[in-house]
Amino acid sequence: MTRMTGAEVLADVLQEVGVEYVAGIPGHTVNDFALAVGASKGLRPILVRHEATATFAADVYFRISGKPMVAFTHAFPGAANGLVGLANAYADYSAVIHVGGDTASAALGRGGYQELSRQFNGDTAQLLRPVTKRVWQPRSASDIAQNAVAAYITAVSGRPGPVSLNVPQEIWSEDAGSDGAPDIAGFAVRGKSRPDQSAVERTATLIGRAARPLIVAGNGVNVGRARAELMTLARENGIPVATTAVGKGAFPEDDPLSVGVVGWTGSGLANAAARAADLILVLGARLAETTASSWAHGATFNPGATTFVQADIDQSAIANAYPVAEALIGDMTNVLADLELSLAASTRPDLADWRGQLSAERASWAQTALASRAPGTTRSIGTGAVVCALRRSSAEPLNLVNDCGKHHKWIVQQFEARKDDYVVSSMGGASMGIGLAGAIGAALARPQVRTVAWLGDGGLSMSLAALPTVAEYRLPITIVVIDDAAYGVVANMQMNQKGRTAFSVFDGSGTNPDYRLDFAAVARACGIAARVVADPGELTSAFGWAMQQDGPSLLNIISNRQSVHPAGGGVLQPLAQNARELMWLPSGDGGA
Repeated sequence: MTRMTGAEVLADVLQEVGVEYVAGIPGHTVNDFALAVGASKGLRPILVRHEATATFAADVYFRISGKPMVAFTHAFPGAANGLVGLANAYADYSAVIHVGGDTASAALGRGGYQELSRQFNGDTAQLLRPVTKRVWQPRSASDIAQNAVAAYITAVSGRPGPVSLNVPQEIWSEDAGSDGAPDIAGFAVRGKSRPDQSAVERTATLIGRAARPLIVAGNGVNVGRARAELMTLARENGIPVATTAVGKGAFPEDDPLSVGVVGWTGSGLANAAARAADLILVLGARLAETTASSWAHGATFNPGATTFVQADIDQSAIANAYPVAEALIGDMTNVLADLELSLAASTRPDLADWRGQLSAERASWAQTALASRAPGTTRSIGTGAVVCALRRSSAEPLNLVNDCGKHHKWIVQQFEARKDDYVVSSMGGASMGIGLAGAIGAALARPQVRTVAWLGDGGLSMSLAALPTVAEYRLPITIVVIDDAAYGVVANMQMNQKGRTAFSVFDGSGTNPDYRLDFAAVARACGIAARVVADPGELTSAFGWAMQQDGPSLLNIISNRQSVHPAGGGVLQPLAQNARELMWLPSGDGGA
């Protein structure tokens, strides 16, 4: 049998655990691994122009496909460049396998080229520790197989997250010490946990007694691949469903039971439903600040009047904010399947009155949302009209990757996510730059559907290095730029607070008021079809053109900075003391 090097072993193990794509930029500390990937028949290489493109792409790839993607970096400069994408994945619970090449062991502490060892030899691993679930540092080529399998299992188990293999340069070319490829079949094993049956039955009893139950579905439903089970549970029992911002898409928003997104940027309907509910079944969500409106009492939730039941794969996510009556710990597909079986064995709740109560709220919110969608004027287009034009442009399933900023809130609140749409938002890390780089991962995960990268001009400016990769691989991505020549949400906040702006408007700090980066020209220079849209009357035709392109396209929408989403009852109060009062709140019985 042929002997294998450390690099060849890692490429083989990654292929065996189901990795398909490997993205990164090589350098001398990781070159042997790059060559091993290039020689592999089962791994597909994606060359990027900046390491953050690779880590953001891997984050979103996992959210949509359920499989980890590899992002690799060279020495500490490459790891530092990719750090923001790893940190974002860590904050948002998304699995990424990071492979880092590090300085050769013999040079550590002696001024090795591109080493990070001033305080501790091989300190690149310490750079990665706070933003990963775990870091492995193999000490020989024979360690790589075990370390790689452990990294994979850690990345995808429990609440997922990024992991890192930080490999000294010499180990890549070392003989792994055995003939042939390692047999990992008995090591790369995964199981699905089930919730305690008595807790399931007690939860079913609580639901059966509730007059106004509500389901709040978080991203744990999407990552847990439990959309079908959620739909069955909701429809069989007639329970209205809200989602969190990152959980958007877990339940189709054109379904009569959908009430939209709860929280800070949520809809008036969803927040009204959450305030009025006497029992809330929380699925795969921590009820963090943006979902719980900074935990302000009565903004989104009424904990004293509502009974909470929380289901999650991770015990530490339970009762993170509010006290719960029951905790269902297990794989989300099993949680929902077991709960539906228990509910089916009892009398289904009659919730017609509750749904009727929500009908009035639904009509009221529909009028508010409609009023916010004014088209605007030439070179001052309303963002709500752009959202509507985007939704009208495709009846087919979409991937939509939502960058962070003022434009982001419009998608969360008013874009109607339908069955088989994947709408990716980052609310844990909320890192600008994920929109375009993440769209690369989305397009790799589901190449058969169109991917939309929804960005502001600030977010695209941060990720221009991703444009050549989009063009080079001819990815089916439509880039929509809401261009208001500013970090719009910051500029508006400053104007509201002080009546002036600082560090937020792209005008040379007042010295160049007519400056505007021509994103369409930049895109065309990279090989991407692009159009500037300055007239709201052109939105429908522009989206029709963009979505029909064979390959990537870009629409630069000249927008109105004052076009903001309507208030839906949620708030964000970062300086409030609400969180410190949560342990003293009375537990709600909700009448259940």
